[in-house]
Amino acid sequence: MQPATHILGIDIAKDKFDVNLRPLESSDTRWEASFSNNPKGFQALHRWLGQNGPGSPSLVHACLESTSRYGDALAEFLHQKAYQVSLVNPRRTRHYADSQLTRTVNDTIDARLIADFCASQRYTLSLWEPLSPEHHQLRDLTRARQALVDDRERFANMLETATGLARKTFLKQVRQLARQVKELDQAIKQFVHLVPQLQEQVAWADSVPGVGLITAATVIAELPPIQKIPQAAQAVALFGLDLIKKTSGSSVDTPARLSRMGSRRGRRALYMPALTALRCNPIIRELGQRLQNKGRTGKYIVVAAMRKLLRLIYGVIKQQRFFDPQWTAQSQSGSSTQTLVPA
Repeated sequence: MQPATHILGIDIAKDKFDVNLRPLESSDTRWEASFSNNPKGFQALHRWLGQNGPGSPSLVHACLESTSRYGDALAEFLHQKAYQVSLVNPRRTRHYADSQLTRTVNDTIDARLIADFCASQRYTLSLWEPLSPEHHQLRDLTRARQALVDDRERFANMLETATGLARKTFLKQVRQLARQVKELDQAIKQFVHLVPQLQEQVAWADSVPGVGLITAATVIAELPPIQKIPQAAQAVALFGLDLIKKTSGSSVDTPARLSRMGSRRGRRALYMPALTALRCNPIIRELGQRLQNKGRTGKYIVVAAMRKLLRLIYGVIKQQRFFDPQWTAQSQSGSSTQTLVPA
């Protein structure tokens, strides 16, 4: 692939997106525009780039923040048109804006900042590729289920103190949401059964004690394709379970804490299975007992169990085999001896 000659910063919103186009080697010349966030707007952007860009889509590196799903359709469109595309963590662009002492923030300025960030960090940015239709559909199903579970828990909490008509209304909602969750559970199981590759991966992950079919499907859905993750440590980072430790001179030496710069859905999917695994998974149970003997707190132990559980899921899928309780820590790809304190 030819190196890009132009950078396109995109600030995405629900109904529109703002763009800032600049040559890679110069920030003096810029083109700005705004388009509706729909297929008609995508085509208008493509024509606009043809008029103002380098002439070939492959010479344009488009960058947009990976916030919610407002940019998914645009990213897919640009990828299909042969543009280079990167999705960047909004924390990185926010920190970049702070480093530039930016005081005024609006959509136009954000698009300009994203373009400048991409130009300065282009060698550290990976190019985005769309998920397969099967992976995308599995992610849609598992995220829909998680949204319904969240709503069910919210109404169940309000049900505890409600009275009269409010209580009847909340109870009706809880029961309806419970039925819908069961329907999605069945839909996920049927869909996994129809896709051989997913069926195998879910079966391997489901063999890990503490992990059920729905958890296995959710973890697989939230991760990129497993062949694109060379080490378990990267899977841990993608779920925001990696560590941040600050050390400076002799006065600053903070305990390592979770970065949380990853999939919140992935972390939530692992929480309850980690509690189960601390009881029934021999590897994780031993880990929990060892940490407990060292005086670690309950939250610390649960987070450590989540990390270990994700490594086991990654390991069985990567090695394409069912769980073996005789595995040693050394057999886990990308294992780490660093400890953590939950944030």
